[in-house]
Amino acid sequence: MKGSHNRDEESGEDNGCCSNFTCASLFDKTWKQIAWGIFGIAVLATAIALLATSLKKVDSTEYGLEYNVHNKQLDDLTKEGGLHTGPPGFEFIKFPSTFVTVDLPDGTCVSRDGLRVRFAVTFQYQMPKDWMRPAVIKYRNFDRWATVVEAAGTSAVQHTCSLFETASYQQQRGLIQNAMEENLRIKLEGPDFDGVGGVYARAISLQLKEVTLPDAYKDAVAAKQEAAEDIELAKNQRTQETTKARTALLSAQEEARKIIDSAENNANVTLTEATLQAEEIAFALQTEAQVLVRAKTSLNLTTDGLLAYMTNKLYESIPNLRVSTGEPAKLSRKEEL
Repeated sequence: MKGSHNRDEESGEDNGCCSNFTCASLFDKTWKQIAWGIFGIAVLATAIALLATSLKKVDSTEYGLEYNVHNKQLDDLTKEGGLHTGPPGFEFIKFPSTFVTVDLPDGTCVSRDGLRVRFAVTFQYQMPKDWMRPAVIKYRNFDRWATVVEAAGTSAVQHTCSLFETASYQQQRGLIQNAMEENLRIKLEGPDFDGVGGVYARAISLQLKEVTLPDAYKDAVAAKQEAAEDIELAKNQRTQETTKARTALLSAQEEARKIIDSAENNANVTLTEATLQAEEIAFALQTEAQVLVRAKTSLNLTTDGLLAYMTNKLYESIPNLRVSTGEPAKLSRKEEL
C-alpha cells in the first residue's frame, strides 16, 4: 500500500511538471504572435505614414516647388496640379498659376507740375512656371513675393504719374494708362523681360479706372475757361464792331464815289455846255464879223463909217428910244456917212 501510494505521488508530480511546461510553451508562442502582430502593425503604420508624408497634392490652379525640409534642398522642377511623390516629410511651396489682381483704390502721386493727383488703378500679373524657382530663392514664399510685386506695381504707377502734367490726365488718359502698363512690365519683368532685374512676375494688363484732380487745379481750370470764354466773347464783339465799321466805311466810300461821279458828271456837263456856248459865241462873233466885213466892203465904208452904221442899226432895233444928251454932243453921224 505504501508503495502504491508512492507511485501515485510520483505520477502526480510528473503530471504537474508536464502541465507547467505546456503552459510556458503556449505563453511564449502567444507572446511571439503578439509581438509579431505589433511589429507588423508598426511596420504597416510606418509604411502608411511614410507613404502619407511622401504624397502631396497640388491644385489645378497652383504651381508647386518641392522642398526637402530635412536636407534643406529645393527641387529644380516646378510641378503643376496633381498628386506627386517625394521624399518623406517634403513640402510644396505653392504659387497660384492663374492671374493675380491687385487693386490700388486710393493711390496718390505727384504730377510733373507738382500737384498731387489721386487715382484708382487695377493691374493683373502672373507667375510664369519657369520663374518660380528663382522667385522662391529670392522671396521664399508667395506672400512675400506678392507684397513685393504690389510695391513694384505701385512704384511703376507713381513714376509714370510724375512724367505727365495735370492737364494731361484730362486730355491724354489713354496715353497715361499705356505708359503705366509699360513701366509696370519693366518693374515686374526686368529691363530684358526675363524676370532678372525685376520681381519674376509677368505683367498682364493695367487699367486706370479713376483720376481725381486737386480742387485748386479744378478752380484754376474753371477760371481759365471763364477767362477764355471772356476773351472769345471780346474777340467776337471786336469782330462785330470791326464788321460794322468796315460796313460804314464801305458805305461812306460808296457815297463819296457817287458824289464824285455826280460832280464829275456835272463838271463834264458844265464844261460841255460852256464849250458849246463858247463855240456858239465864237461862231456868232465870227459870223457877225464876216457880215460887218462884207458890209464895210460892199458899202465902201471907213471904220468910223462902219461904226456909225452899226450905231444906226442899234437905234433902229430899239422900239422906244429915249436919249438925253448935253451940248455939244453930236446926235448924228450923218456928216460922216
